[in-house]
Order: sequence, then C-alpha cells, then structure tokens
Amino acid sequence: MTTEATRRPRSVTLAVVLVMLGTLVAATTASGPQGAATLVLLLLAVCFWFAVRAGRGRRTARTATSGLTAVLFVVATPFALDDPLYGGTTLLLAALLAVPGVVLLYRPAAEAYVRARSGEEIDEESVV
Repeated sequence: MTTEATRRPRSVTLAVVLVMLGTLVAATTASGPQGAATLVLLLLAVCFWFAVRAGRGRRTARTATSGLTAVLFVVATPFALDDPLYGGTTLLLAALLAVPGVVLLYRPAAEAYVRARSGEEIDEESVV
C-alpha cells in the first residue's frame, strides 16, 4: 500500500541510474596499478550500494552518494589524464552522466520523497 507522497518520483529513479552509469564510466578510466584498481572497484561498489539506498529515500545515503561520486572522480582523474584524448573524453562523459544524477537527488520532488519516507512533515508550498 503506497500513498502518493511515498511513491518514488521518476526523477529519483533517473538520478540513481545516471549516478550508477557515470561512476561506472569514471571507474573504467582508472586502469592503473593493481592497488588503485582495487580502490576504484571498492569505491564503485560502495557508491552503487549507497545510490540504491538513496533511491529508496534514505537521506544519509543521498549525502554519501554525492561524496563518493566526487571521491571516485578525484581518484580517476590522474589515470584519465594519462591518456588525454580518450581518458579525458571518457571522464567528461562520466561527469555529464553523474553530476546531473546527483543534482536530481536534491530536487524538490526528491526532497519531498525523502521526507515522506522518513516520516517528517511535508511543507506543501516547497513541493512544486
């Protein structure tokens, strides 16, 4: 039994998909030493897990997804810049996917969804 307030907006589902695709593409640019590849795979797995939790309306997971996405881009950047043509382009594509996904997680519809899932009072004027 799902009420209208607790139904997940399409923008949240789109955000989760975009974040997952963007971080996956960013992770493909990090083809460095074994230790770095292991770190990137670990960051990718944790970011995927938090993205799914953010899609379910968890406020802390939304924040963690934002932070982990940024960390993954910081870790992948040196490897991407080793190959300026393809690595830089791939990292740019990853940013064009992940950044709008993170932004969509903070839109008013997503905020109302998170508040409804956590049981907070919803201010009707803030939801457009």
